[in-house]
Amino acid sequence: MKTKSILLFRFLVILCSAIAFTSNVTAQIDTPAVYQCAPCGCDSDGKHFSEPGNCKSCGMKLEKVIEPRAELKSLDVPLNVAILIYHHAQVLDYAAPYDIFFAGGENFNVYTVAETSEKVITMPNFSVNPEYTVGNAPKPDILIIPGGMWNVLGNKTKEWIKQSAEDADYVLSVCTGAFILADLGMLDNLEATTHSAGVDLLEKNYPNIKKVQRDVRFVDNGKIITSAGVTAGMDASFHLISKVLGNDWVEAIERNLEYDFPNTERE
Repeated sequence: MKTKSILLFRFLVILCSAIAFTSNVTAQIDTPAVYQCAPCGCDSDGKHFSEPGNCKSCGMKLEKVIEPRAELKSLDVPLNVAILIYHHAQVLDYAAPYDIFFAGGENFNVYTVAETSEKVITMPNFSVNPEYTVGNAPKPDILIIPGGMWNVLGNKTKEWIKQSAEDADYVLSVCTGAFILADLGMLDNLEATTHSAGVDLLEKNYPNIKKVQRDVRFVDNGKIITSAGVTAGMDASFHLISKVLGNDWVEAIERNLEYDFPNTERE
């Protein structure tokens, strides 16, 4: 009797293991891969597809950006990502985060904001037409402040930054954009960083900052994130997307933009 009970127990263990293994394999097979067109300016930019093939808009091959086992999280509604532009803002400071968040597809509504609707001349001599002004821009969930000649901002823009930052879920400054936040008192009692050439000046001119960090790509205070110079804004953007959507999305966007993410901690 005892032998039969042992044999029955072993049979049930093996049966349960087999069922669990089969379910796991089925779940992995049933979860589709995700494909995306390379960023080229066509109508399919930012869109995602469940089947391989060629883009119907431009003809380029669709690249697999999510493996079949990954579960791609999506937001119920897109987050508004407002990117400030102003005269003498640094191009890569705002253009790189724009491209990265735009590659997040339907999860983000990305747009530029300036003080007026007139064209903005950013560094180096790059002309941009803002999509919105500070008077009619949608309320941002994510606010991105690029660096450049930060002391040229008008009072209307400063007031818009303060109000938008108060209501936003996240605020990200890139490079010397940290000086704009510091000037508005938004970095008081927080840790921060900026371009390596400006860390001493940031520390000297804004003693209310808790700590100015050196030799880091970005500093995350929870809501407010500051990045080091220029290309560090890309790392900070990926970090913020990982907080909102998780690492599967970060890896998908990296593949699509062919970007090699440095060894940096993610949420």
